[in-house]
Amino acid sequence: MAPLRRGDGPNKFRLSSVDTATTTYEGDTGWAKRPPATVACGQCGSEIFQHSARDDLDCPRCVAEYGPEEFGDLELLHLTCPVCRSRMAQGQRHPEQFDIPEWATCERCRYHWEFEHSYDG
Repeated sequence: MAPLRRGDGPNKFRLSSVDTATTTYEGDTGWAKRPPATVACGQCGSEIFQHSARDDLDCPRCVAEYGPEEFGDLELLHLTCPVCRSRMAQGQRHPEQFDIPEWATCERCRYHWEFEHSYDG
């Protein structure tokens, strides 16, 4: 049997299957590369969109302003896939240690993001 290789034709070979739920095609790691997020304003409940994890969170409806370090204090409504703009499935692996999402996967295009950290539990 020949070794696995990526082809140059229209059916580009990937070491993953489209039908496998845990398979991802591309992704990023680290908080700085976190997908765009939508959170609820702590004062009026309106949706605040944060494109980058380092952006301030300014409510478009009231006067509330939050720094990027206050992200974990606000209710996360959803993360948005940076590839196809779909809402992502997201969650935490260590909810007792972190108040932020630790991973997110797009069910549509299989993009995946991980919050990279060392965990000594």
